[in-house]
Amino acid sequence: MGIPAELRDYWARTTRNSILIASPAEDAKIARARNCTQEGVRAGFKAACVGAVASAVPTLAAVRFIPWAKANLNYTAQALIISGVEC
Repeated sequence: MGIPAELRDYWARTTRNSILIASPAEDAKIARARNCTQEGVRAGFKAACVGAVASAVPTLAAVRFIPWAKANLNYTAQALIISGVEC
């Protein structure tokens, strides 16, 4: 799927050599969209980090310190639980 290479190259050539000039309003709109996208990516990354830590710490503590989990789960099971929570 996608744009064929010939069509993509033709489109790229014609848009650069176009007689139309973007208005300052369009340039500002594109800059705002790029800025908002970058802010959204940063906010999503921060939320993912906070969620990973918030879910990994209790799980790690439960596997290591709850007597039932420590006695009945071998090291492989404990590692799988911990690594599964972080993903």
